[in-house]
Amino acid sequence: MKVLLREITSDDMELILAWRSIEKVYQGLYQQSRNKQPLTWEEHYHWWNSRHNWKRFIIQVNDSITTRDVGYINLGQLDSWKPQIGYAIGEITLWGKGIGKQAVALALDWLRDSGYIKVYTTVLKSNIGGTKVLEGSGFKRMGEGREDEWEYEKDLRK
Repeated sequence: MKVLLREITSDDMELILAWRSIEKVYQGLYQQSRNKQPLTWEEHYHWWNSRHNWKRFIIQVNDSITTRDVGYINLGQLDSWKPQIGYAIGEITLWGKGIGKQAVALALDWLRDSGYIKVYTTVLKSNIGGTKVLEGSGFKRMGEGREDEWEYEKDLRK
């Protein structure tokens, strides 16, 4: 299965909200995991429009027959020397198949090619799959982030 990234458009808002409304997905997202419920359309719309200086991609898989959208990846704080990365695989039947790790690698290539030298992220301590993807992608745990989170960083020169 080949993993691809395509730029997100406003036409993807409904699909992303649908993924963020799946309990297993939103349990891995900081704010939603705290609220223990899916976002409303208004909350999602505000989140979408409040992010500036971001690069957003839809994660796609191609199985040699079809190409389909399965998740999203965000690169934020691009006006900073150390941008952040976040992602979710919305098609939960594909969890554990290496898609997140491949998508993160593609996003890291984009950051490196764009001249960034470091990237950081946070992940909920309970998000074992997300932790495995980050550590398997060369991220180093730097300590605790917000409550119940780990903070990770990766030097893109290595």
